[in-house]
Amino acid sequence: MNEIFLIIFLIILNGFFAAAEIGVVTLRKTRLKQLIEEKRPNAEIVQKFKENPDKFLATIQVGITLIGSLASALAGAYAVKNIKPLIEILPFSFLKISAEVISIAIVVILVTYFSVVAGELIPKSIALSHPDWISLKTAKFIDRFSKLTFIFVKILTISTNFLLKPFGLRAFSQRGFISQEELKLLIEEGEEKGIFEPDERQLIHSAFSFAEITVKEIMVPAPQMVTVSIYMSVNEIKEIIMDEKFSRYPALGKDLNDIRGILHAKDFYNALIKNPDLLDIKRLLKPPMFVPETMKINILLKEMQKKRVHMAIVVDEYGVVTGLVTLEDILEELVGEIRDEYDIEMPVITLPDGSMIIDATISIRDLKEDYGIEIEESEEYDTLGGFILTSLQRIPHVGDTVDMDGKIFKVIEMVGQRISKIKYEAIDVKKE
Repeated sequence: MNEIFLIIFLIILNGFFAAAEIGVVTLRKTRLKQLIEEKRPNAEIVQKFKENPDKFLATIQVGITLIGSLASALAGAYAVKNIKPLIEILPFSFLKISAEVISIAIVVILVTYFSVVAGELIPKSIALSHPDWISLKTAKFIDRFSKLTFIFVKILTISTNFLLKPFGLRAFSQRGFISQEELKLLIEEGEEKGIFEPDERQLIHSAFSFAEITVKEIMVPAPQMVTVSIYMSVNEIKEIIMDEKFSRYPALGKDLNDIRGILHAKDFYNALIKNPDLLDIKRLLKPPMFVPETMKINILLKEMQKKRVHMAIVVDEYGVVTGLVTLEDILEELVGEIRDEYDIEMPVITLPDGSMIIDATISIRDLKEDYGIEIEESEEYDTLGGFILTSLQRIPHVGDTVDMDGKIFKVIEMVGQRISKIKYEAIDVKKE
């Protein structure tokens, strides 16, 4: 009977080590920091485990291996001593011949079952649910055990690292992190279970793609830039500002590629109130910030924060002005459309029959991400209007259509030579 009690004790002890391992590994660093700030007992020991995972995991492995070896030895001894005689008295000769093997097999199966259930699954499940409590409760014992088995732990760590060295790996320290795609799937699952709201999921997804977006993808194209000229009269500039209601305007010299500065509407109005007769536009201009089309918007955001500017002029590889980008444009890539009291027109209007009226300047990426309309991306165009031009290979007329895999895009409004509005219909929508 003594062997049975010892085996039960070893199984419980195995569960202690298993729970300690899962508790420390799954405990978040932010939660651990909070526990340390609260001066919870053993929190600093847990931090030491986190900082040196090689030593901690090797200690756990030594403990579990030692327990497993002892339990196996005791189980074998118990089987030979107590189970074997019972089998030998059975009236079956073939059982008598293999009595020792059968008795050991019976005990091994039973010990394995209880070891897996009581020594692994249950303790690990508890540790997963309460990693902070388990970590703090087991830390002191594991720390002392680590000191007692220091030599074995050191030998184990060195040996493992030596064997892994040819593969360019290191024991425990260089563990794989969760990939971006895996994290996205976890977020999707979290939304399905109600952990994340759809807006929160979208914000996290936007953050992932933020660093990959270039200035060219979000800029206001040059033909759509609202500008003023240093040669305009005060009244002309005032009229533009009152009509457009933007807070900043590029100020041009002789043409679009001669940008002299950025005019702030508030500076213009302040000067207009103080002394309209002496108002000199050139003195009100702020130095323009020029950025390349290929710059990533996360880098631009840092530069704009550093220089405290809200607008940048975009140029191509030849230094030709191709558009402008504002701080609002960048932030909209994270949080979605930011509309103020002057933003009246929506880029996409859904009609009762399911068709859509779309602003031709909407980007192909926004069309896909915000409205689920997929168009093959190409270096030849960035906007829906550009896609229509590329498809038709000519200046379109009102009524021209482009049919792409059941998606019909119809030009319904032109402004001069520029496409203004497009109607989108899907074949299944038309049939209904």
